[in-house]
Amino acid sequence: MLFTLKEEKMRKVLAMMLAAVLALSLLTACTGSTEPAKTDDKTETTTKATEADTEKAETEKAETEGQKEDTTAEASEPADVPVIKVSYPCLVVTPSPDAVVDVEKTINERLDTLGAGVHMQLEAIDGMNYATQVDMEQIGGEKVDLYMALGNLSDMVASNKVTDISDYRDVLKPVTDITGDTFLDATQFDGKLYGVPCYKGSVLTYYWVVPTEIAEDDLGLKVGDRVTVEDITGYLATMHEKYPDKIAMGVRPGANGSANQFCLSAIFAGPRNYSVTGLLSAGVGASTIGIVGDDLTVVDLYDTDYFKKVCETAYEWNQAGYVNKDASVATEEGYDLMKADRCLSYLIGYGGCDPKITDADTDTTHGRSVMMIPVDQNLNMPTGLDWCVSYGCENPEAAVKALTYFYTDPIVMNTLLYGVEGRDWVNTGFNDDPLDPIIQRPEGLDAMTVPYNAQFTCGIMGNEFIDWVVADEKGEYEDLRAAHLEFMQSAPNSPVFGFSFNTANVKNQIAAISNVEAKYMGGLLTGEMNPDEYIPQLVAELEQAGIKDVIDECQTQLDAWAKENK
Repeated sequence: MLFTLKEEKMRKVLAMMLAAVLALSLLTACTGSTEPAKTDDKTETTTKATEADTEKAETEKAETEGQKEDTTAEASEPADVPVIKVSYPCLVVTPSPDAVVDVEKTINERLDTLGAGVHMQLEAIDGMNYATQVDMEQIGGEKVDLYMALGNLSDMVASNKVTDISDYRDVLKPVTDITGDTFLDATQFDGKLYGVPCYKGSVLTYYWVVPTEIAEDDLGLKVGDRVTVEDITGYLATMHEKYPDKIAMGVRPGANGSANQFCLSAIFAGPRNYSVTGLLSAGVGASTIGIVGDDLTVVDLYDTDYFKKVCETAYEWNQAGYVNKDASVATEEGYDLMKADRCLSYLIGYGGCDPKITDADTDTTHGRSVMMIPVDQNLNMPTGLDWCVSYGCENPEAAVKALTYFYTDPIVMNTLLYGVEGRDWVNTGFNDDPLDPIIQRPEGLDAMTVPYNAQFTCGIMGNEFIDWVVADEKGEYEDLRAAHLEFMQSAPNSPVFGFSFNTANVKNQIAAISNVEAKYMGGLLTGEMNPDEYIPQLVAELEQAGIKDVIDECQTQLDAWAKENK
């Protein structure tokens, strides 16, 4: 697929999702039925009928027309076809309910053609508000069928918010035929299946993003060069000296309280000494517990030299004036600051590996040409982006059936991402395969102005490797899907790949830990807090909150998992 810079916004989804806004008009519009056909009035052909005969004829006519209307309605939406509500987050732009209606209709027509026996009701939710909105709908007893667990599946299992779908593994076979049998391992708890991960580039490459003219002219970098964290520190000093009025490194803590510099945690460790931070994904900031390297001993990651080094680097950058002031409460992303010509670089990580220079005319994310400079390669980790069936779903089997089409059918998948042909996108004709066209936005429109666009949600939906390639207005495009798939499949797996921590027995401790994290993470990871002073306070308060209980519980589960998977 074409990995545009705009799509990188989507790849930071785990730091963006906290609350939700309900699109009420969408709920009423997405009923899956159509208006019944209207019949023409007929002219009375006899003038000799008595008043009673006329009355009888009109009655028979009304009954006949009613039967026609009923037949039309039944043909448009068979009563026995279950309608599954799909609540999905939209990043950067959220399409209007009116635009969603036509997308829903197109998808359902495709499902009928495939003989799916299921329809979809689409609920597009602003990504910034997604998690809370779905939670509110569940609590309020509203219809919730399929929705995305954004790195928080263990909490949802512990809170009984998701349904065990183990009985529908056979329904998921078309998916696992594509992904492989181990694909579902990371969404199992105590042998039960609770979700279906996104099939996407789960190997993160971290990039330092710098305006091309600065990277080339001031720093002497060229596309494809790699840098270390130490290199970046030196380059920031150069940039700060030459452009003192600009922010050298743009950061913000994000809605989850974790700064962009937390990318540094993986960058420091590298692929062979990687510290896994994905065992417990319930914290406000980065995951609290993990393992270091290949040692399966669970530790408090905040009480390691590894984490201290991350915070020391952030503190060094902050004290030297390289980062934006008040970064811990900032609301603008690095790319927003760069587009406003206020910052000169930022860090980002996303799936696949694509070092490049963007085109100034088409890079609307930055408003200029930027160089994507790889920092280091991560291990193959579970994405944490898992589709789940809500505990309130009345037909879980139909929900699982509907979900499979996001992994197996490119028409369903890409209609949800790109909208309706002719209105939201056009076929360039560059590829003869009707299931895999190269598309463009209609003339005069772009991703921000078409009526419907969920393109930036591409890494959150089903099978990223069947996403269509999008050409720019010049007709230029790059298809990296095969390369990214090979990159993912050839990467070494994390030593705990496939392990899922069931937090049900330590819910109270996790809640207390989250409160502690909220106090410290933004300040530590933006360098506003001195790590020598505040990390000991963080560690002490985590101990009081019960982190030892969490570590012990996770260790017990991890040991059992490792024994079974030797």
